[in-house]
Amino acid sequence: MKQTLVTILCSGFGLGFYNPGLIVSYQLRQKQIATEVLVFESFVQQDKQDKILDSKKAYHDNFALALVATKIPKDIRDSIDFEQVDQLLEAWAKEGRRDFIALSGHWVYILDLYRAKLKEGSKDDSKHVLQVDLLYVDSDLSPSWKGLKKFNPLYNEPYNDVWLYQASSSIIACFIPVGEDAVIPLSDRHHRYVIHGGGWGMGTYQGKIPELQELGFKLDIVAYEWEETLDPRSGDRYFMNAPSWTAWRKGPKGEHDLPLFAEIKPMEEPKYTNLESHHGLYDVIRQAKAIISKPGAGTLMDSLASATPVIMLEPFGSHEKRNAELWALKGFGVSYEDWKQSGFSEEILHELHHNLIQQRSITPSYTEVLIQAHHLQEQGRIVHAD
Repeated sequence: MKQTLVTILCSGFGLGFYNPGLIVSYQLRQKQIATEVLVFESFVQQDKQDKILDSKKAYHDNFALALVATKIPKDIRDSIDFEQVDQLLEAWAKEGRRDFIALSGHWVYILDLYRAKLKEGSKDDSKHVLQVDLLYVDSDLSPSWKGLKKFNPLYNEPYNDVWLYQASSSIIACFIPVGEDAVIPLSDRHHRYVIHGGGWGMGTYQGKIPELQELGFKLDIVAYEWEETLDPRSGDRYFMNAPSWTAWRKGPKGEHDLPLFAEIKPMEEPKYTNLESHHGLYDVIRQAKAIISKPGAGTLMDSLASATPVIMLEPFGSHEKRNAELWALKGFGVSYEDWKQSGFSEEILHELHHNLIQQRSITPSYTEVLIQAHHLQEQGRIVHAD
């Protein structure tokens, strides 16, 4: 690519704030629109980066601790490496960066600094106007946005709020397609169920596995630690992201890439691979009867893209609670308790699948909405690959 046009600002705090950005980047590049993906944690002080990794382990082991952490607003500016940020903003200014997508509230502090930098010594307002989508991938404000709002209540005034779906209005405005394959009808799918705890392996999913196994369900289990895969039951499959992979470390090509992912088989060395177009777990989900997980942003994206119902476990924070309420209201998901009360009915899943297909058919792609809103094509701003 000759020039970066759209800068996509992700976070490695959860894959729900990372994978969507990589997928949108791929889709824009397929339309010959150049992009760069950046991850907020790359611009965090080193000791704070290390603490994030410690927190991931702690939250996986203790979901109650993770829930408490969502209720404590934190001023993330205490963690930012402002020397790195100064260099970043200088580079942006030289390149004339104007189009951004932010998937985390943490980035707004840096975008505000960039706006201030462009205004310095410039009397021409047109030279420092930014087109910034604040892209909300949950149906209510997640912790990074809530923390930002506490310290800057009017944070969104200079920017464009873009909600994929919004609990307060019950509107599904747009969605992020994942992969390029058609939706598989539920009746044609394997009799398997994906169960996971999101990118950090959080929640109550592990406690449901013995009950589902006893009932004879075939499970595709996303493990977070290698030890979880050591005693597989016949009929179950285990999958993992590579333990060495970290969102804020760039891949072999010098760019951020999607998680390295593999099926874990007994007595075999895992073959971790990734694609540019979508995350590996999606190919497992699109062939399953349902996703059993907490209702996080990544799960909602995968659910609507593949028309796969969500059997919803305990949410992580109030934003995921609102996600669960919206998915239930729209008929896209059912709580684990209600599904259990129905006798683990597959008929319910067919109804949810039908509703998801209907919604998907009338909902525009976020990438198309972005192109139109930012006038990327009309203004001749397409950059062709070399």
